[in-house]
Amino acid sequence: MLDLLDPIVVEPDDTAARIREYARENPDLRKNRYNGREGTVEGMCYALAEAYYFARGGKDSGLEVYCLSWADVREGGAGTHWYLRDPDRGVWIDLGLEAAADGTHIPYAEGRSRAFITGYEPSQRARRILTDLGIGVGKS
Repeated sequence: MLDLLDPIVVEPDDTAARIREYARENPDLRKNRYNGREGTVEGMCYALAEAYYFARGGKDSGLEVYCLSWADVREGGAGTHWYLRDPDRGVWIDLGLEAAADGTHIPYAEGRSRAFITGYEPSQRARRILTDLGIGVGKS
């Protein structure tokens, strides 16, 4: 059962920390509309969630993929926010935040559980992150 009060985690383990550090050091992973945020993970929610999902084993990881459309929750909202949920631990995993406190305004439970845009194959950005970090990439 989803709970609005489930905790937010930005670095659930060393793999997540490595992925986030790689993103900070490689701002070209960020879509152009998020330029100017170098040295942060802001604007990289999709690539980071996807890389972590596949690093943990993809469909076999037990993690659930979520996408929140801002238009669904805010008047005039635009864009999306991607994150994961670990139902076993009862936590939202949001690698695209600098700190968990930055997610207090995000209504995680209102997002939709779905597959990534590329389905169950890593995108080019996720594949690059995983390959450069030496984390296995493959079908899940």
